[in-house]
Amino acid sequence: MKYLLVIARYKDYRQEFFEKHISPRNKEYCALHGYEYIEITDELQPIRGKLGWIKPFKIQELMNSILKDGDIITCFDADIAIVQMDKEFIPSDGKSFAYAIDSGNTHCMGAYSIRVNEWSRKMIDLMVSEERYATLGNVITQHERFKHHSSFWQEFYDQASWYSLAGIKRHSDESFWNLPNNGWHTDTNEHTVYSLKELEQHVDLLPTPWNVTEMPGESSCEFNINKCKPNDVILRHFAGGQLWREKWLHATVTHNG
Repeated sequence: MKYLLVIARYKDYRQEFFEKHISPRNKEYCALHGYEYIEITDELQPIRGKLGWIKPFKIQELMNSILKDGDIITCFDADIAIVQMDKEFIPSDGKSFAYAIDSGNTHCMGAYSIRVNEWSRKMIDLMVSEERYATLGNVITQHERFKHHSSFWQEFYDQASWYSLAGIKRHSDESFWNLPNNGWHTDTNEHTVYSLKELEQHVDLLPTPWNVTEMPGESSCEFNINKCKPNDVILRHFAGGQLWREKWLHATVTHNG
């Protein structure tokens, strides 16, 4: 079985836009590719004081209930528009976890896909681990560009947790695609769990068009490090409170090959 999970509970105009435009598109995508669609719009209680933690905890809940080994669970943030409907966001054969380095140059957890197996079940358990959160959740680190100090975990939730597991440094103005091992093991310590061999074996790192978070004319492009041509966009991610644009939902954009 294949599932698409999307959690949407905005308290402003974004909820109406999601329900009118994004949700029907998600349902069409699921019908096209044979997914069960799990959409959660009910009132949600923050986890660890943040709504951003709900997604990985929900995945863990599903893994412990309905998901079986071999199933696929794909998760999109509610501010993602599927542009190229014919392409599936799933791990390639033999891989357990798929995500993209986005145009803003992060190992972005706004969209990821999991093949359920022993490795991925353990990965989710580690991502939401209370022990790891107690140890790392309030650790103050420096942002490489801005030089300010703050808790990465309090700002980026499951993404910060994944960075810790894979030994990824908090920020890079050099494209992660150009760094050794695409940024894996650029910041390792005693809390890094995965070896490079294990990451290469289990993780499918998708090209930037699979998660376009910066787009000229639509975002500040302050971090538009991995530039993506409009015709190449597969998923348009309106991250950071960008205004959502309906034009991305009409499948008028085609892939250049």
